[in-house]
Amino acid sequence: MIELIPPALGLIPPWSLARQGLELISNAAATRRFSSVLADAQIDLHAAGVPIIVKEHRSAPSISSHANLTRPQRRWLGQLALELYFAQLFRRESAILDLRPSRLGVDSSRDAVWCPRPLYLQWDPQFLQALRDVYAGFFLGDGERFRGGVSNLGLGSSGTTLLGHLGEGNQRSVRFSATNLRSTLREISVMRSAEDARLHGNFVAFGLYVASLHELLESLDLRFDVRSAFMRTYCKG
Repeated sequence: MIELIPPALGLIPPWSLARQGLELISNAAATRRFSSVLADAQIDLHAAGVPIIVKEHRSAPSISSHANLTRPQRRWLGQLALELYFAQLFRRESAILDLRPSRLGVDSSRDAVWCPRPLYLQWDPQFLQALRDVYAGFFLGDGERFRGGVSNLGLGSSGTTLLGHLGEGNQRSVRFSATNLRSTLREISVMRSAEDARLHGNFVAFGLYVASLHELLESLDLRFDVRSAFMRTYCKG
């Protein structure tokens, strides 16, 4: 997953990059705190109506290989993953970033189970609000909110390109690909001018989050309705 991020790393100041890395490492070592983070995530998912069971990775149940799931199971799991992705961005100021296929799947009881590693952080409030404005402005057709979010993220003319990772058209039938995500990140890097602001260090964590989502959805090998996942989550916020 980490190999998807390099095209954007050169746009982040070295000191900001280092600080973000240290925060992620420190959080990974705080196992007692992570138990509380997992409990909060379960509460949020329940409130959002997303039927995913959150477990400690050390006591994780056996998860079926995605290749062994039926087509309906894969579609169900993929839509839940998208709802989880948006729920974390809109319901709390922190996020667990690990959505990899080995961490989110279906157990022997046919429940959706998420057993993430302790890869998490507290977002900078201004970064998170800008990110929320970009997504909400885009999906709700609020151009002013979208443009404000893009500006506050420091994306300049490359703002619309960021949403390329959500697919073309109306986002009702999107096939996810790590290759496409890598191309989107490269395009953002090329489009940004010397006058554009340097990116916030939280883009490291956001990149990991987006990359793990793509890895998961690509493994399910189907098209997914991103727009409905956003609307279900947002309307229950």
